[in-house]
Amino acid sequence: MRVSTGRQAEHDLSIPDQRRELTAWCRANSCTLAAEFVEAVASAADDRRPAFQQMIERSCDGGQAFDCIVVHSYSRFFREVFEQEFYLRKLAKHGVRVISMTQPVGNETEPVHAMMRKVIALFDCPSSDNLRQMAA
Repeated sequence: MRVSTGRQAEHDLSIPDQRRELTAWCRANSCTLAAEFVEAVASAADDRRPAFQQMIERSCDGGQAFDCIVVHSYSRFFREVFEQEFYLRKLAKHGVRVISMTQPVGNETEPVHAMMRKVIALFDCPSSDNLRQMAA
């Protein structure tokens, strides 16, 4: 779960909503919620996010703490296309998938599904830039 602005964090607008949606999604999909990683006021444009790094480390430490990371949307995970792909591949090597609750693309072992996720990422990057400009 992540919010990118101080306003969102101060007024608790997004994290509780993401938590409710995550809990409901896990229940509906018979998944056990093993851990939560929350980042307030953190841009997904880079990987300098402590909770993000902790999540990646725990995913790849060999302990197999979980087999998937569930996010509200791929932009909550990462907004920069190449970095997102780097981390998705790193996680996949450790048997961990990233699943978007709001942007389901299907089984990413199928080329068309992997392509759909990449298209989503291509749209998220300029969208993030536009939001930053409007907030300035």
